Amino acid sequence: MNILKHRSIKQKFFSMIITGIILLAFIFISFYSLFTKSVVVNMLHENNLNSTEAYANIVGYWLQERTNEIELYAENTVVKTMDLEKVQPYLQREMERKSHIYDALFIAEADGTYHTQTVTYAGNLAQRYYFPKVMMGEKVFSDPLISLATNEYISVIAVPIRNQEGEIIGLMGGGLNLAKLYYLIEVLKIENREKTESYSYIVDKLGRIITHPNETYIFQENIRVPSSVVGLEVVEVAEKILAQKKGQTIYTHNQIESDVYFHEIPNTDGWKIVSKVPTYNAANSMLMFHTLLITTGILVVVLGIIGGSLLVNKNTKPIIDLKEAFDKASKGDLTVRAETKYSDELGEAGKSFNLMMEKISALTYYDAVTGLPNRNYMIEELAMKFGHKKSGKKKLSIVLFTLSKFKTINDMYGFEIGDEVLREVANRIKEKVGLNNKVIRMTGDDFIVLFYEMGTKSKVIRKTEDLLEYMSQPFMIKSHSLHIHASAGIVFCPEDGDDVDTLLKNVSAAKIRAKAKGRSQYQIYSKTISKQLSEEMVIEKYLYEAAENQDFMLYYQPFIDMEAGKVVGTEALIRWYHPKKGFIPPDKFIPLAEKTGLIVPIGNWVLQEACRQNKAWQDQGYKPITMSINISALQFARDDFIEVVKCTLKEVGLAPEYIALEITEGIAVENIEENILKLRQLKELGVKISIDDFGTGFSSLSYFTKFPIDSLKIDRSFIQNITNCPQSRAIVSTIISMGRALGIENIAEGIETKNQLDFIKKENCNKAQGYLFSKPITPKDFEKLLIDNKKYS
Repeated sequence: MNILKHRSIKQKFFSMIITGIILLAFIFISFYSLFTKSVVVNMLHENNLNSTEAYANIVGYWLQERTNEIELYAENTVVKTMDLEKVQPYLQREMERKSHIYDALFIAEADGTYHTQTVTYAGNLAQRYYFPKVMMGEKVFSDPLISLATNEYISVIAVPIRNQEGEIIGLMGGGLNLAKLYYLIEVLKIENREKTESYSYIVDKLGRIITHPNETYIFQENIRVPSSVVGLEVVEVAEKILAQKKGQTIYTHNQIESDVYFHEIPNTDGWKIVSKVPTYNAANSMLMFHTLLITTGILVVVLGIIGGSLLVNKNTKPIIDLKEAFDKASKGDLTVRAETKYSDELGEAGKSFNLMMEKISALTYYDAVTGLPNRNYMIEELAMKFGHKKSGKKKLSIVLFTLSKFKTINDMYGFEIGDEVLREVANRIKEKVGLNNKVIRMTGDDFIVLFYEMGTKSKVIRKTEDLLEYMSQPFMIKSHSLHIHASAGIVFCPEDGDDVDTLLKNVSAAKIRAKAKGRSQYQIYSKTISKQLSEEMVIEKYLYEAAENQDFMLYYQPFIDMEAGKVVGTEALIRWYHPKKGFIPPDKFIPLAEKTGLIVPIGNWVLQEACRQNKAWQDQGYKPITMSINISALQFARDDFIEVVKCTLKEVGLAPEYIALEITEGIAVENIEENILKLRQLKELGVKISIDDFGTGFSSLSYFTKFPIDSLKIDRSFIQNITNCPQSRAIVSTIISMGRALGIENIAEGIETKNQLDFIKKENCNKAQGYLFSKPITPKDFEKLLIDNKKYS
């Protein structure tokens, strides 16, 4: 009974499809047969009008190119000499290339005597109507005329020849052969080129035929002829062509009805291109259109019958089953699977659907690189766990690990090595955390560990320390020994949050603090961290505004020459006063500026302002001093840094020897060879180079001697410990001795006591800086130091 029912539905469905297709095909053919004739004819006329306009533009542009060409000849240094022994060979060479265009190339002297490329004294052009126009400075494209040199029908393009002073000394011209001009338009046939009845020609404003497929018509025939000869209809057509700039008309001649399309040619004095097309061409087009229409209708019916038959005879049940599976999948059910018992394509489609669902499920819940569960998995996992976590029976701890230098590894070794590192990190974490806990790869180089029932917080901390130590051990990846360190943030549930968003936000905040502390460090979340990050975000917002408005100021802390006891230089130190926050210390906003990249525009402003202030003091008559300016790593690394320094000095007008650029030891040893080259370029510019915080990095004397530096600033941490730390005294003595041996000036930072001063003077240090002499002060207060010229002892 069901089988009969389904067969009946198929028969009805098939009948409906076939009836609908035949009916639609009949309506389609009938409708277009009745209503498209005028549309097609109008479209043909419009197309022919547009084609004629395009041809007119082509000819006009071609004529303009010829004018430009003759102008180029007139500008040629050979032509400007007006020396026939030089000009004629030049024109002969050009005619060899341009003989398909020009009848002759010629020059005319001021009295009208003209010479072609082959004929000397070919005649006199003084009586030609265009000659005085050209000699008055005009460019002329002449009406058709007969060449004095060749007796051919030509139009002349003529332009003035000027000497070096701009005076007109002659005329440069080219005669366009009107018969040759037809070669340009002979391809411009609107319809079938084999039909001689379809062609184009050009007439001037008087109706004279300028060029025509029948050369005997050129300059001999005029479309404006008496009606007694050609009939009134032809005369009216001719008058319309001559009176209007463009249009379309129709006339019968020699029992052949033709459509005529015309359009004025740009860059001419009323010339028009005329295209003649027999009207039977449009009828042929309509016949072809109707034939195509009927053929298409028949083809649609045949294909509809075949397609309908195939569609109806398909087994509908597997299609419906597969559709239902797709419906469930679209609603988020990733467990749905299609039936695969069918032995046809639908069975294969079911298998493909199931394979797709497996991949979607894997991509949705698992990381493709490491095979670990991903963020989506974790969110659903925690959503299920939180129900009984809140009861207090079970505890949950989340540790977020982030890798250092992972981007560098990707950049240096490629993503394949980077993926191997991620897989090895995943394996190390899984090895340490055990089967009862979950390892998640979040994004990029972030991993999360969900610790279930670890008992005390101390156990989670110890496990985190073990993982950090384990990940700091070298990774051997395809013969590469890679050193990677991690940082970790830790949160405990429910103390630090009882929902996914809060926990992830807090553990991320803890991770950021851990990363700021250095390598292999961890940070347990506290509300203070969130408060600090929130405050940093506010300061960061204000920092963008301050950088845009340059709301900074510079203070100056002097350098004292130890031998003379006088101020010989100063260091420019940036300060920031915010209307709401008051003075914001540099150690709060400088790291944010470096993180956001704002340190570059801020650093450039410091460079500009410090140079300006130093030049201002010199202009006021103070003794010139050296201005030390701190340069950030990002600022120094930019390709345009040297150009910025050069432009700043030039703009301010400060001699380069009065600034010293301070870079830290850490910057210097990043890209040694590249930095040595950059420092040498700065030295060639004339500025001084100073190494700041010397002794705190990992410098090697083997390359440090290659740096073209002028001074070393001994880090304040060594100076402060001079009195109670023998090691610090030894380091300071060694740096001073090394500097003197290398001819490099030494500057001791952070001198605050008389004992510290006595020690560095004993060691023959060159200069000193510190609160013992002066704290950083405003420009106005610094001027008092320059005025007092106080001696420090």
